[in-house]
Amino acid sequence: TMGVRYTIARLDDEVAEYLRDVGATIPQYDGLSRNPTPKEIREVCDTLTDLRVRCYSPPEHCWQVMIEGKNDPENEPWTILNIHDFNGCEDDPHAIWFEKGWPSLILRIVQGLSVKCGPLVVIPDTGESPLAVSTADSVEHLLTMWEHTQT
Repeated sequence: TMGVRYTIARLDDEVAEYLRDVGATIPQYDGLSRNPTPKEIREVCDTLTDLRVRCYSPPEHCWQVMIEGKNDPENEPWTILNIHDFNGCEDDPHAIWFEKGWPSLILRIVQGLSVKCGPLVVIPDTGESPLAVSTADSVEHLLTMWEHTQT
């Protein structure tokens, strides 16, 4: 699972239909789901006090957060969060995706973002089922439900 790209989608009617089609669980939602802002991403990453978090926002529309273990990065949770087409404003919602990493850490971040943005959907590029993440779900519960982590 280390070479997987995880796209994060906001839960709208089209994505809900996709989830239904693949047999994935759809959380209750009121249609108010949106992409996170870089500011919200920073706020959630600030809660990861057990990990080292570094934000990069170079020019060329790239905005990235590197998250890794503090003591033993080789064996501790890590991931890279990317903003797609960063427009330079940290208060605007942006589409995000994760470049590889530990599913447990990715779910921890997405669950934190769902508190601010409404339900979000994690879509691995492996063809396995997507996973809807809402504030009602614990990361532990999500990990047990997700086909992607059942290896």
